[in-house]
Amino acid sequence: MGEPRWVEVRVVGDAGVDEGQCVKAVRQLRKELADEGLPTQDVVQTGGAAQGDGSIAIAVALVGAGGVVPTLVAVLRDWIRRRKSPGRIVVTLGDDSIEMERPTFDGRAVLLEEFLNRAR
Repeated sequence: MGEPRWVEVRVVGDAGVDEGQCVKAVRQLRKELADEGLPTQDVVQTGGAAQGDGSIAIAVALVGAGGVVPTLVAVLRDWIRRRKSPGRIVVTLGDDSIEMERPTFDGRAVLLEEFLNRAR
């Protein structure tokens, strides 16, 4: 198996959400990803944090057996369902991104899975 592909998951704060809430939300997401055996690492903040949108990004490695993409989608779905705020994530793979929000996540989960499968 070669080098893992890394996917950036950016948690975007809604209007009125302070950075502390985003930090706490990302900490919980990292824990849930680790519980499922999905490695994460910090992403150097460029643009977002400097622009003051309150976003925080982590990178998630797409490594392991074939079930890693459905596992990542399930963790993101469960995590975002429980959030009042922040309720939006941006998943980036290379130069392409897909934005997911709480109200539309279930309907777009298949699109996210297809998007992530391009990395495998």
